[in-house]
Amino acid sequence: MVRKRLRTFLIAILVCCLAATFYYTQKPIVLTIGVFAGSNWNVPSPYGGKIIDDVIERFEKAHPNVQVEYVSGILKEDYSDWVSKEALDGKLPDVFMVLSDDLSTYAKVGMLEPLDTYMQTDADFNKNRYFSTTLNAGNIYDHQYALPYESSPTLMFVNKTLLEENGVAIPNVNWTWDDFYSICEKLTVDTDGDGEIDQFGEYGYTWQNALSSNGQALYDEESMKCTLQKQDVYSAIEFVRQLNRLNRNQNVKSGLFDKGKVAFCPMMFSEYRTYKPYPWSVKKYSSFEWDCLPMPAGPSGNNVSQMDSLLCGISKMSSKKKMAWEFLKLLCYDETTQESLFKYSQGVSVLKNVSTSKNVTKYIQEDAPLDSNYNLDFFDDMMEQAITIKKLDGYDQLYSMADSEIRRVIGTNEDIELAMQNLNDELNILLEKQ
Repeated sequence: MVRKRLRTFLIAILVCCLAATFYYTQKPIVLTIGVFAGSNWNVPSPYGGKIIDDVIERFEKAHPNVQVEYVSGILKEDYSDWVSKEALDGKLPDVFMVLSDDLSTYAKVGMLEPLDTYMQTDADFNKNRYFSTTLNAGNIYDHQYALPYESSPTLMFVNKTLLEENGVAIPNVNWTWDDFYSICEKLTVDTDGDGEIDQFGEYGYTWQNALSSNGQALYDEESMKCTLQKQDVYSAIEFVRQLNRLNRNQNVKSGLFDKGKVAFCPMMFSEYRTYKPYPWSVKKYSSFEWDCLPMPAGPSGNNVSQMDSLLCGISKMSSKKKMAWEFLKLLCYDETTQESLFKYSQGVSVLKNVSTSKNVTKYIQEDAPLDSNYNLDFFDDMMEQAITIKKLDGYDQLYSMADSEIRRVIGTNEDIELAMQNLNDELNILLEKQ
């Protein structure tokens, strides 16, 4: 009798264990992701969530025991605070979008899982499929903390109508500072004879644009030293000073470009993606024909521009890192996902095979009027040469201090070399405190 009861008891325990095992193996694995609503580029985005929803559907179909969840409706301006709060509460999503401004902080405080080992040991992953510049956007402190999801370089928008009306040929893709200045000088005029300039060569071209296109930067990312004590920096700032003097102290605003009164204006490619095709073009730039070019090259630089990227990483806190890596790849490495950026977003793919000059032109042409003609043959080279600014801890304070002083110097007759040497010393003191 005792043996029979013992056998019954053991069988009951075994059944319970098997039932528990079955329950937990069948229970869905919940993978959480962090995303925000709308566009990263501050332009209209009516289909902003479709890409994420499609990726989730495909991922869940390939992994039947996985359920992907996210909080919807978070605005971009609230997203960084939301991520920080989730981290403090111990609820950081397994996979989450990382704004370029936040990468340094998240990596430094240990919120992001380094991806180097995943990239090196995954036989299905080849980092060379990325543009080197886009992949580098997620690399900081000598580690790859995030993969790029989409990017948007800065280009020079050109008012084709204004140039043609004044008998000026549109520059070729290898144009220089001299070409840029010459056209601006010719087009900066008082058209109605009232004594005030009302047509301008450029709006929004900054000392940062000039530094990048002359092979220079505000500081060196490896040595963490400011690099303003260089002749090529002085030349860049002097060039911007000369451009500004063409305007004779007139305050040129963005609305003047929208109205067709300015020849050149640097903008992100996402602006081109949004407003070039019909019908958005009618809503903003309907009074003139326009197109885009690479940025003009300085004497010591190339036709390069700055580029911003939206990144995506894995939480250091995640207990599902292997699954998170697979989802991250589907979002940032899969060609089907990356091609959908051209249909439902405003940036461009971070993969070489997707963002070819031919493909970019094709996707934009599909949404444009039949008589539109696009020439973006320069796009491949531009993406590979673009410059990503790493916003390390304290960058905002450093940049604000530099921008305020450099803009002040540009508006004066002060000696640029002396002013930059003094500013360089002050910025290095600030960098040493970081």
